[in-house]
Amino acid sequence: MNRRIRSITIMLMMLITLVLSACGGESESGNAQSGNAQSGSAADDRISDDQALEAIKAYCHESNPDLQRIEDEGEYPVYWEIESSSDEAIVVLFRSYTGCLVRYYIDPVSGDTYVTEFVEGITEEEQKTDEAFNVKDYI
Repeated sequence: MNRRIRSITIMLMMLITLVLSACGGESESGNAQSGNAQSGSAADDRISDDQALEAIKAYCHESNPDLQRIEDEGEYPVYWEIESSSDEAIVVLFRSYTGCLVRYYIDPVSGDTYVTEFVEGITEEEQKTDEAFNVKDYI
């Protein structure tokens, strides 16, 4: 029985490691764009949904160079979509090839972004990660 529990524990640890490396890299604190000049209105500086989506794709591809190959091969489902958009946040959902659902919460004015992950059967709910960056660095 102990051997079976040990095997299951090892497999879960390997799966979690794979999931956590799916679309993350080293955390960045990208505040370089936060101090933009105050010229123009906030609406002029607002990130569009399309810009947010393309920037998150660029971020994921930069963080995981193998992702483009995985996408092209089509063996595993991988996609990005705008899950919601408001004045407060644009939420981009990334469905990783590992099955992990990664959400990027973007402040549409500043570009500040934080990340959550959810893995069905492993995590009970969406969990905030240590990953944070400024999406304007990828536009």
